[in-house]
Amino acid sequence: MKGEEAVRLKTYVDGFDQAIGGGIPKGSVVLISGNPGTMKSSFAFSILQKNAKMSGVRSAFVSLEQSKESLLRQMKSMKLDIGESQQIRIIDLGSIREELEMATIDDTVISVLKEYLSEELKDWNYNVLVLDSLDVLELSSGASSKRSHVFFLFEWLREMGITSLLISETNPEEVLEKGYEEGYLADGIINLTLSSDEGDMVRRKIRCVKMRNTPHETSYFSLQFSGGKFVVTQAIG
Repeated sequence: MKGEEAVRLKTYVDGFDQAIGGGIPKGSVVLISGNPGTMKSSFAFSILQKNAKMSGVRSAFVSLEQSKESLLRQMKSMKLDIGESQQIRIIDLGSIREELEMATIDDTVISVLKEYLSEELKDWNYNVLVLDSLDVLELSSGASSKRSHVFFLFEWLREMGITSLLISETNPEEVLEKGYEEGYLADGIINLTLSSDEGDMVRRKIRCVKMRNTPHETSYFSLQFSGGKFVVTQAIG
């Protein structure tokens, strides 16, 4: 990638990259938030798939909520198939089971995963990481140590110098109003929602709540998915 593209990760969502100044600034830690059913995982996976196809970007998708096989079947059914692509590595709990079994009683999934991904980065040199989901990682920390684990997770992601997309089911209003650490630590928050009109037609919406180091729109856009591709249309007040 050259010029402006070299310092940004494009989402390849028609209309949305323009709304966030050309893409996500390289090295950012970004929350992709929303309730269940808002296609957060599919949205993040689509970013990896399109970047691998269009620019050869190497990435890792860490799935802590479903197996690698289940994830790939789901994405293939949505025409987000990666085939034999060598640019995207899928990591699930099965991939790190041996490390988890060897962990001490004081270790958490976060600490084990950090060690595993650090070694993967040395061996494979990926540029983008998706963690699905942050909620599972936080649960593994326990209430008493959640705050410190979340802080060090975000600092570690920045130190690695890769662009990180963390999927979360915490709404941005809760994150910012209730003082959730991740809301303030994150460089960006992209929110996906579902809404219904007077005719009970359900539609998806997306907005960039915050994104450091880039001018961006904060309005909601209508989000549509068809034929393996996300598209945003008009801004919604």
